[in-house]
Amino acid sequence: MSRSAVREIQIAGVSVNRGEVLVPTQIGDPVHGLLSCHAAPLVAGSLQAKGQRTRLGELPRCDSPSGEFDARLFLVTCPQQDGSTAAIAAAVTPGDALSAATARAAVEEWAGACGTRTLLAASSPWCTGALHAASAARQAAADYHGSGRTVHVLAPVAIPAETASALADLGAVITSSLADVAPGDVVVFPAHGVTAEMRTEAMHRGATVIDGTCPLVAAAQTAASRTADLGHQLVLVAQADQAATAPIMSHAPGHVTVVETPAKTAALRVADSQHVSYLMQPGITLEAGAPIRSALRSRYPAMKTAVPADVCYAPSDRAGTVYSVALGSDLMLVLGDPLAADTRRLCAQARDSGTKVHVVSDTSDIRPPLLAGVQTIGLAESTSAPAGLAAQVTTALSGLGRLAVARRRLSTDKTAATLA
Repeated sequence: MSRSAVREIQIAGVSVNRGEVLVPTQIGDPVHGLLSCHAAPLVAGSLQAKGQRTRLGELPRCDSPSGEFDARLFLVTCPQQDGSTAAIAAAVTPGDALSAATARAAVEEWAGACGTRTLLAASSPWCTGALHAASAARQAAADYHGSGRTVHVLAPVAIPAETASALADLGAVITSSLADVAPGDVVVFPAHGVTAEMRTEAMHRGATVIDGTCPLVAAAQTAASRTADLGHQLVLVAQADQAATAPIMSHAPGHVTVVETPAKTAALRVADSQHVSYLMQPGITLEAGAPIRSALRSRYPAMKTAVPADVCYAPSDRAGTVYSVALGSDLMLVLGDPLAADTRRLCAQARDSGTKVHVVSDTSDIRPPLLAGVQTIGLAESTSAPAGLAAQVTTALSGLGRLAVARRRLSTDKTAATLA
């Protein structure tokens, strides 16, 4: 849109303080009727970044029938995917020239970012195991609500924000320790499991345990324990900072070595190359684990897998989805805490496609220059993303013109082998 597309309207019936910019979330326009202002958080974010005091609010009407006016409104409109019209606007009090200049500039800047786009969204960041554990925690909190027994959900790492909110409403406690667990309390184990020591402590405290450990993680823990019982050394192909690593290692104390990269296999020392096994930790992608496994087999040909059980495909499916979305996009938005490990991992996967990546922890993190020349926007959620952020970003972007939303998910289907 051009600069001339911005209309300046004198309006009555609204109060705006001097030094303040009112960013409408909805406008009653005599020409177009009721206008949504979905991009209001974007406009407010730009103004706040420039040190401008802002306020979000509705404008029931944007005309001045009596000829008297209380505010100046800067307004542009743009078409929506459903055929309706949306507005991008900002209002200031009359005589406040500085705020007026800032408000008009913000509206013009976002008007220039308007256009027809596609939003390509990756699937949920939560695997089946995590969702199952979250469901178990919510059910436990509901079942014991009002019973006088406190429900403790062990979750030292991120859990779905919606689950955290529901648990808080039901009085459950999200914690990383058992220090406050009293006899008769309920303890819910997370999908990534807990250490053997913590499991024993929960029993000694007389707690009722609800085990939400992912079956694949539980199988890995059992395999680690079995390997230690045989006196064999176990090489755990994993990332040391992943949540499931310590719980698996605790089931084979003194028998486990974590290897994170193919290069680190060179430093591996084993007492007996005939009695060494490896285990692929659930949570590591097959693509990351395969070269490590190859390097291990090259050094120790007699090495066996510790568990011939099912494979965790969720990390590879998620990584493939993120890469695919980024590859098909001009810009990739990764939602979440920029310091969180999962956010950094998603960014690395997206950057492998060569696409520009931007981390968004709040809708206001999106700026007009970021969208210049962008036709397709990719979107992926980190496990650290606040509840509702993806919907908020999608809604805000829809306020910049026609926005088609598509969702992509890569998944691995397992079928039984058939013999000819």
